[in-house]
Amino acid sequence: MSLVIKKWFADEEANENGDYVHLVGRESGLLSWLLSLLKIDSTNEVEIKENIIKFTSSSLAGQEKRIIPMQSITSAYYGYQKPWQMALALTVILAPVFFIGFIVGPLYYFLNKSLTVAVVESSGWVGSFSFKRSIIEGQNINEEEAYRVIEIIRERIEAKTT
Repeated sequence: MSLVIKKWFADEEANENGDYVHLVGRESGLLSWLLSLLKIDSTNEVEIKENIIKFTSSSLAGQEKRIIPMQSITSAYYGYQKPWQMALALTVILAPVFFIGFIVGPLYYFLNKSLTVAVVESSGWVGSFSFKRSIIEGQNINEEEAYRVIEIIRERIEAKTT
């Protein structure tokens, strides 16, 4: 399931908290957004620091953290998916209804493109962060920005091996 971005920071220079990357996402939807206003929403967070990558998953049921030393990362990747099949189906199915399909289909495609950034730990564990455009938070992260995160991870790994 893709999350919507609440916070996105990625830079080759660490910020005041020592983060090179800091991503925070929440579940999509109006109810999740309302819960986020009350600070009781489920969130996933990725922090990339000088020597570690930290994955945090929080919900009403509790919290889970995974801290991975940079030397334990064997690979990193990113990718994206475009839901063209569903968008086309919505367009065709809803087109006879006052041509509403020509609005709903493209809107679905536009709002549901998802990007994934992930790392693979030497144990085989995959830590991934899939996200999509957030209209409410006003966040739209593109492929170049997602790839930039992978480049920052690569730079951090190379800095530890030299």
